[in-house]
Amino acid sequence: MSIQIRSISPQDWPQIMAIQAECYHQLTPEPLSVMSNKAELAPDCCWVAEYQGRVRGYLLCHPWRANQPPSLSVTMTALAGAQEFYLHDLAVSAEVRGMGVGQRLLATALTFASNKGYRHAGLVAVQDAPTFWRKQGFVPSATTKSLAEYGEGAVYMRLPLAGLA
Repeated sequence: MSIQIRSISPQDWPQIMAIQAECYHQLTPEPLSVMSNKAELAPDCCWVAEYQGRVRGYLLCHPWRANQPPSLSVTMTALAGAQEFYLHDLAVSAEVRGMGVGQRLLATALTFASNKGYRHAGLVAVQDAPTFWRKQGFVPSATTKSLAEYGEGAVYMRLPLAGLA
C-alpha cells in the first residue's frame, strides 16, 4: 500500500468535491468556490492523499484567529489572523477508510504547523467526528461563536502543538 500525500493541484478538485459529497450527510457540502478558496489563500496548507493514482482524501487548512472558527460556505477575502492553524475540512473516501489516510493527512498538517511555529491547531468537529478528533488528542475548547451552521453536535476543538516539530 502506497499512499502519497501531496499539495493540492487544480486538477484534484473534481475528486475532492466527490469525496466531500460522499462524506457529508448532515451538512450541505460547500461549493467549489469556497473549498478552492482555502487553497488559493493558503496553498502550502492544503493536501490530498493519493492511492492507486486517485485522490482518496483531502485536508484543507489555513491560518486563522484562535477560538473563532470561520463561517461555512463563505468565500474568504483574506486570512483572519494567524493565532492558530485551522483545520477546515478533512475527508476520506470510504474506499480507503481504515488504511490510515486521515492520520497521514493530519500528521502532515500538524508537522507543517509545528515547524511554522504555530502553538495550537483548531477545528470544528461535525457529524460523528468528535470521537475521531479526541483520539487524535484534540479537546473541546470554548468559543463565543455560534456553531449552529456546522450542524447539531458540532464541537470546537484545539490541540497544543508544542513538541511536535
